[in-house]
Amino acid sequence: MLLIPCLFATIWYLDREQRAGKFQQVDDMFLDFLVANARERLTQPDPKAVPEVVLVPMREEDRAEYAAWPPPPLDWQTVLKGLQPYDPAVLVVTTPLNWGRPAPDFIPAVAEALARFPSVVLGVEAQLAAGQKTEVPVFMGGLEEALPRFQRVVGDATLAPGLSALITAPEMTLRAQGELGLLGAVLVGGSWHLPYAVQEGGTLLPTVLAQVLALQSRTPYALHRLRLGPGGGAYLSQGLFVPLEATGEVPVPTAAAVSTVNALNLMSGTLTDGTNAEDKTALGIAKIVVVGLDSEATGEVPRFARLYAQALAHILSLPRLSVLSQGGQWFAWGLAALGALGIVLRVRRDRAWRAGLGLIFAALVASFLIFQTSLLWCPPTIPAALIAVGALVGMAFGERRASVVS
Repeated sequence: MLLIPCLFATIWYLDREQRAGKFQQVDDMFLDFLVANARERLTQPDPKAVPEVVLVPMREEDRAEYAAWPPPPLDWQTVLKGLQPYDPAVLVVTTPLNWGRPAPDFIPAVAEALARFPSVVLGVEAQLAAGQKTEVPVFMGGLEEALPRFQRVVGDATLAPGLSALITAPEMTLRAQGELGLLGAVLVGGSWHLPYAVQEGGTLLPTVLAQVLALQSRTPYALHRLRLGPGGGAYLSQGLFVPLEATGEVPVPTAAAVSTVNALNLMSGTLTDGTNAEDKTALGIAKIVVVGLDSEATGEVPRFARLYAQALAHILSLPRLSVLSQGGQWFAWGLAALGALGIVLRVRRDRAWRAGLGLIFAALVASFLIFQTSLLWCPPTIPAALIAVGALVGMAFGERRASVVS
């Protein structure tokens, strides 16, 4: 009779505090432990994953087909209008839309075309400095308020590449049509790495990669958790987990298959004339469309459109984490409460605490095994607390030590 109200009071209090984020750090540490022991599985793409990314390159090899090179605003407007019927969840423009001064015609038309997409990320080319602390703010040219910042960071933020300077930003009249995101790539041992975040003035700024995934998974930055150092990764909504290097970078898998639709196919004026059935199918199922300049040439100049498309396609094909539903969590709480009741009714007072610790350990081992097989996990705070309450009540009011008869 004493235990039951204690358990209900514990559930009521801890559930309220958990919703307020008071025990979030405990749950995060437990999830980090589970992920660290299943990391190899979380880095293997699912071969059955539906392609969610389409690359729409403006190829330098086709430069004669455009009005000029780089393509002027009129060509960009035409390509964007060709993409509008497919309504992608996120449009990513990896080429800074800036044509210098004097500004050419049709820039307002590009702004109007961009406004028709639900979410847009416009690239801002940045110069990076790996391993360099940037406690002194970099001159941002008025973009300080336009760039978001990470709010939940675990680990040493100075491991992330530093922002040295901004090279090219979109035209002023286009900046209001979407989020501005930093473009950057680091060449490591002959392979490209894309930073997930860069440090600037003591804070971490998400790059285009992080912003696109946040928009696609509908993850506000208050919930977007970034971990740097050993076991690095980013946790987003919908169970999306991004494995990261200790420096917060994503190695670009060059073998990642990405559906590609030549931008010229969208410039014929009518969808039926320029876009074949295969292109239509790819664009129709795509949630993310990456548009930008591209070239078949290889070297030390990053081809941002292709690199970001490959990285996004790879990340979205990885297995997802699953948290136990609210009903399932209530069931787990019920099992923990039964365990607590068993300690009070069946365990002697002098053994109650050890029994509680043993039951908590057994529950954690079971959670570990379930996560290894199905990537399903349950926040441990409330179940562990219920068992601990049962152990404490058992220590005070449980069965006494058996008396010795002489």
